[in-house]
Amino acid sequence: MTRRIATKPFAALLGALLFVSAAATAVTLDELQQEIDTGKFDAAARLSQTYLEAHPGNRDARFMHARALAGQGHVEKAIAEYEKLAADYPLRVEPANNLAVLYADQGEYDKARKWLEKALATQPAYATAHRNLGDVYTALAELAYRKALGTDDDDTKLPLTMLDRLYYAQESVAPGNAPTPAPAKRPATPNSNSDTISDQASRSIIQTVRAWAQAWSAQDFDAYTDFYADEYDPGDGMTRQEWLELRQARLNKPEDIHIRIEDPSITRLANGAVQVDFTQEYESPRYSDRVDKQMVLTRTPAGWRILRETTGTN
Repeated sequence: MTRRIATKPFAALLGALLFVSAAATAVTLDELQQEIDTGKFDAAARLSQTYLEAHPGNRDARFMHARALAGQGHVEKAIAEYEKLAADYPLRVEPANNLAVLYADQGEYDKARKWLEKALATQPAYATAHRNLGDVYTALAELAYRKALGTDDDDTKLPLTMLDRLYYAQESVAPGNAPTPAPAKRPATPNSNSDTISDQASRSIIQTVRAWAQAWSAQDFDAYTDFYADEYDPGDGMTRQEWLELRQARLNKPEDIHIRIEDPSITRLANGAVQVDFTQEYESPRYSDRVDKQMVLTRTPAGWRILRETTGTN
């Protein structure tokens, strides 16, 4: 006797699986971001989980999933997710900033301070993180004062700002508006009629160059290219888009690299630009070199950015 195979249940199951797969791929990052921006954290948590099932490890979806967890009140889970992101992307301010907000909400101001200072050490031109750090310093001072009076009562809720998305590239510290305690304050550009550069401006410029080297060492393409001005001229007749594609291909190679900056010096140029001369050491398992380098940087709303760079032998 010939046995008949029940194809309808199988077809129904296959259709259901295909539907689930299509639904997963149909979710977009823009849709996720819209849910976050409108405060619909329950929906954002569901959509981000669905998106991550279809795109495991996606950086933006992971960030939005953590933000959704925080918005739902799942603080410990959100902290765990942000700490993983901060470990994977140590040059990004946003996970560290949001960790500081969550810790501050729990009254752990010292942890909040450490996360913000760590973030600003590599990305100094971040206004939100500067403002948050100023509020945390104030809270720490008030806490010390209360302890001196013999009371630990604290029902203060700090007005810290949680970041809802990655890469607020336009954020910068307006001159004079950064809180004084913040160690990585970006000062205003010195007077263009003066040939001297203030100590604060010099520190800010050198810190920018060192952060650029750290971004390169970490092979973080977004952080690395953010240090270049829109008007950056790569030279050799290359367009900016061609240069970006070339740099992305090189930075994406799975190789351990280290870039070190030695003996930086600054010369003031016309129109507020500066030239930074330094020795650059490049080291990887297969290649190493030591070269003299010159960079021309200009002040932009986002901070100091690279206009040109040239390399010579050492």
